[in-house]
Amino acid sequence: MTRSQLKSAVAVRTATPADAAAIVALIDLNVPSGELLPRSPEFVELQADHFLVAEHDGRVVGCVHLDEYAPSLAEVRSLAVAPAAQGRGVGIELLAALERLARVRGYATVFAVSNSGEFFRRRGYDERHIPELDRERSSVSRYKGVHAKDLTNPPRLR
Repeated sequence: MTRSQLKSAVAVRTATPADAAAIVALIDLNVPSGELLPRSPEFVELQADHFLVAEHDGRVVGCVHLDEYAPSLAEVRSLAVAPAAQGRGVGIELLAALERLARVRGYATVFAVSNSGEFFRRRGYDERHIPELDRERSSVSRYKGVHAKDLTNPPRLR
């Protein structure tokens, strides 16, 4: 299946508690590398309305979590795509949907703590210092880049 065929066949929607096991399984694929932090099924169930999932043929193939950090600041967390769906635009679709959700919820800025800087840069994120993170960054995320995007400005093309 080509990227455009998969993209048209993927539906992004708000997660439900029933999606918790699939979301945890996707996240768990990225925990050993340190790219993502583990999440329990109970956490995902409680936070389901803050997760988005990408579905293809009735199966969850990607997820992302919008986590409020401050009244105008939200974090892009737990962005994960199933290996078979990687490279086909699923992560891009999830991030775009998360940004739309963040705008609707009134966040002025979203940020991600990640080693995948190029992915975020291509989508209008800049490497940025966010002072609120200084005291809370864990040893796992301390050496990752912080990439932020202001949602109040029109998107930049790269």
